[in-house]
Amino acid sequence: MGPVTTNPWLIAFINMTIVFGVLIALGILMSLIQVIDPTKKKVAKPATPAPAAAPAAVAAPVKDDSEVIAVIAAAVAALGYSSEQIACVRRLPNTGWTANAHIEAISVRKECF
Repeated sequence: MGPVTTNPWLIAFINMTIVFGVLIALGILMSLIQVIDPTKKKVAKPATPAPAAAPAAVAAPVKDDSEVIAVIAAAVAALGYSSEQIACVRRLPNTGWTANAHIEAISVRKECF
């Protein structure tokens, strides 16, 4: 049995119809998953605030490390790992970097004179 049609325009039309039909089905599936998403955080109704008591001791301001974490995740991804493989990112004391910076500043100063 030979080919049903040899018209290239008809073959292209059939192929494009199939491709766009699958794309539309995937779009509908993504919209449905977005509506049913079980990982979406629930919006809680704000409770009426209790009267504020005297303020406690002022806490230290929290640094926003989102840029640093993004750079670390990019470096890990560049090594071939995924960002899901990062177990934890925590800030270490800066004593090592500070001491190294002091030593480098002193050695550079000696080289300049």
